[in-house]
Amino acid sequence: MTNSILADRIEQFILERLGKQSSDELLLRRKDVADLLECAPSQVTYVINTRFSSDNRFMVESRRGSGGYIKISMRGVAEKDHEIVSHTVSEKKGETDKNDIELVESNFEGYFNMLLKYNIISRREYHMIKVLMRTMLEFCPPEDRQDAVRTIIHQTEWTLKGE
Repeated sequence: MTNSILADRIEQFILERLGKQSSDELLLRRKDVADLLECAPSQVTYVINTRFSSDNRFMVESRRGSGGYIKISMRGVAEKDHEIVSHTVSEKKGETDKNDIELVESNFEGYFNMLLKYNIISRREYHMIKVLMRTMLEFCPPEDRQDAVRTIIHQTEWTLKGE
């Protein structure tokens, strides 16, 4: 078995477990995952470090040792996204415009692109969401756009968890 196939299996295992959780986080032990998937704990660590990064909208907390664990949680529009929004420069004013449709749309799209990448939603659902999102942003008052996006992402996360 090649390393990429094993990495895919480990990633899929973690994503499935994360999707079945009723909470926003998944607690794992490297050794348990390695034993279940018949691989070395270092391979589990490699997959977590490369495929569950903050760039992919995951937060990972790790503690080594006999009582060690890995805590993985998926985040929606979080601090990093709010920083991007608050530092966007408006061409007209030369100041921050956190409600610009294109900026709000790109942050929203990033979240749903991640769901598509991990096969949580289909390509068709992704395109439908993009069209609906653009329409909503065009009709939504600029001062309400960030709240609308945040609400949609939270509602989507609750729906995906079956709540």
